[in-house]
Amino acid sequence: MKKYDIVILGAGPGGYVAALKGAQSKKTVALIEKDNVGGMCLNWGCIPSKALQKSAKVYDSIIRAKEFGIDGISIENLQINWNAMKSRAFKVVEKLTGGVKTLLSKNGVTVINGFGEVVGERVVEVNGERIEFDNLIIATGSKYSIPFQNKDDVNIFTPKNIYSIDKLPESIAIVGGGIIGVEFAFLFSMLGVKVSIFEKKSHLISFMDDELVGFIERSLKKRKVKVFLESEVKDFKNSTVSYTYKGEDKTENANILLSAITREASLNGLDYLIKRGLEIKGGYIRTDLRTRTSLPNIYAVGDVNGLWMLAHVSSAEGTTAIETINGKGTDLIYDMMPTCIYSYPEMSAVGLTEKGAIARGFLVDVGKFPLAANGKALAEGESDGFVKIVSDKKYGEILGVHIIAENATDLISESVLAMQLEGTLLDVASAVHPHPTLSETVLEASLKGLGTPLHTL
Repeated sequence: MKKYDIVILGAGPGGYVAALKGAQSKKTVALIEKDNVGGMCLNWGCIPSKALQKSAKVYDSIIRAKEFGIDGISIENLQINWNAMKSRAFKVVEKLTGGVKTLLSKNGVTVINGFGEVVGERVVEVNGERIEFDNLIIATGSKYSIPFQNKDDVNIFTPKNIYSIDKLPESIAIVGGGIIGVEFAFLFSMLGVKVSIFEKKSHLISFMDDELVGFIERSLKKRKVKVFLESEVKDFKNSTVSYTYKGEDKTENANILLSAITREASLNGLDYLIKRGLEIKGGYIRTDLRTRTSLPNIYAVGDVNGLWMLAHVSSAEGTTAIETINGKGTDLIYDMMPTCIYSYPEMSAVGLTEKGAIARGFLVDVGKFPLAANGKALAEGESDGFVKIVSDKKYGEILGVHIIAENATDLISESVLAMQLEGTLLDVASAVHPHPTLSETVLEASLKGLGTPLHTL
């Protein structure tokens, strides 16, 4: 029986990063994956959806060409080639997953394609072969489910198989107003599809700052997306969505339905560990701030622990798991994990919301700067949005940053670093930001928080 220092179940952003880090620390590593290296994110999630969003933005820009002084484009003759868009998206996927495979090979990771099942105290079986481990990292991810009575595979999709449609529908119903539901609502509406989005709660993306949520809800409505809040979908058949709104039964028409509700942890192959005492909480593997589970030498990273279902958080957890195995590392600080939402405009955030900071007992200051006062944003015709910085009134420490802007997901990293270093408004305001750039909006929001605004009142 072959033995490895570390065996990893699942080769998504948590698993493959852990494999690379483990191999770089001179450990023998086996990475087991039943599907494609890269997991949901690279193969069916983050990457193909962002590639399609780029196509949608190009289409949107062409429609707006006259605004930028470009004449002669016949809008009536524009055509969306959905299959060509998908082809481009999956070429990007192929390039990235191919790169990951090369990295794993060059770093000496043993990659095993197959379903791994834990069958002994330190034994995993895959493809009929048993391998032994000193440490096990569970990175099996999550899976989508369709909780409706109608299980018709023809017209009901999940974010994993929505790319299988061979043409754009006239209309689509999206169930779930979280990150993924909102991103697909923007994507399809920008491509001319009639979109309806259903959310049980009173707001979309309810964990985000209230001002960002309100802005994005208005942005969706401007694109003629129907937003049904406090609505629970019960069924979908014959192109009809059956849902309840405050106890009242209602219907809405749609050609297809996309179920983008919360995912469930993939726990297949872990029965032996669960019987041994692997603690499951709320359907997910419970972990501490070092990714340790309730069993010694067993770690869980990524979606399977249910803490933050984001690729970059999975990778951070994978790194922490290896550092912990090596007797190093520090606790993960989940308050400092950034969130990125690829809406239009984009949203990003790190740290506490204004309400969250007040709830924790802070006396807060808020510095807010509109993109409409930023030269680069105006020049690019992308002046919708703002930067909002929540800080501690006593010391000026930055508690949270919330951005809605065309490039919000790229702007947030400065704030992550500032918070990581326990930075203050003065620290950010003292750093020279180049002009003209969107990064100046973060500077200006800091100045506003200090009470010394330059380019806003």
